Amino acid sequence: MKTLMFSQRTRRRLLINLCASFALCLLILPPNQKFSYGQTTGDSAKEYSWKTVIAPKDEPGEPLIVSGTVYGADGKTPLPGVLIYVYHTDAEGYYRKGSNSSDNPRLKGWMKTNAEGKYEFRTIKPGSYPGSRNPAHIHSKVTIPGHGEQWIDEFHFEGDPFLGETHVRNQLAKGKFSAVMRMRRDPDGVIHCERDIKLDHK
Repeated sequence: MKTLMFSQRTRRRLLINLCASFALCLLILPPNQKFSYGQTTGDSAKEYSWKTVIAPKDEPGEPLIVSGTVYGADGKTPLPGVLIYVYHTDAEGYYRKGSNSSDNPRLKGWMKTNAEGKYEFRTIKPGSYPGSRNPAHIHSKVTIPGHGEQWIDEFHFEGDPFLGETHVRNQLAKGKFSAVMRMRRDPDGVIHCERDIKLDHK
């Protein structure tokens, strides 16, 4: 009886170890996988499109298209090949259902500017964090070829009641480089925003 109990315990441990090993294998990325779901850095050598779709078709919220051009420090020279990473909350203000941790956001995407420096992403208008007075926003980080990564000002929306007047005034004074975007709604109800980005790199 003692031998039988030991055998059952051993089999149980072996089964647990096998399951753990299998789960670990699932976490190991295949050789052609460039980034994981939770990673905030894309592969600058990968051929991303200059357009990307972030939100699935059935995602609740107001459809949103953001587009623009990335320029160099002079504000005139378009920068091709700039990798842009964006992420934001859902319409209810969560990065993941029931969680406000931005470590692994659900709604995110990468794109790489084309020869004219243009980019575009389609998603939904994010919501403010639940119970907060934080304005709705979209985070973004860019990777410039040969110059590394840098975070840029968050994308904001004109008319957001949680935006400070001084911040809005200062941003709108930047003209097309304003991080506070004006919104235009088309006949289908899709919100269109434009933001050009000037990168001060050396």
